[in-house]
Amino acid sequence: MRAALWVLALFALAVAFTLAARLDQGYVIVVYPPWRLELSFMLALLLLTGLAALAYAVFRLAGIALNLSGDMRAWREKKRKHKADQALLDALRAYLDGDPQKAAALAGKAGESTLAPDLVERLQRPIAAESA
Repeated sequence: MRAALWVLALFALAVAFTLAARLDQGYVIVVYPPWRLELSFMLALLLLTGLAALAYAVFRLAGIALNLSGDMRAWREKKRKHKADQALLDALRAYLDGDPQKAAALAGKAGESTLAPDLVERLQRPIAAESA
């Protein structure tokens, strides 16, 4: 529904611009010696709007490019914590299946888990006790 309203507003803006362009009698003269350029006022306004949109897009892309290293760092951190959480769940599953060696190995990988940090310690104690 929202997209339909945006399309309708865009069409209304196009119609308004076309009607305003019919009534336009002005023109813009750009002089840069030895050249002289005459444009209709609506064309100059359209070019200026396009230039502003292009400048906005360039600055937005530059901001994204400059922040890319921080985004990648956050993505890697999230991925590492997800792997630790998955290792914790796998260690718990191995412990409950009765495989203490596999559970101990996986519990060591789950040290940075955000799912339940205290569960890692509580899981490592009985595994260490069974291994000994």
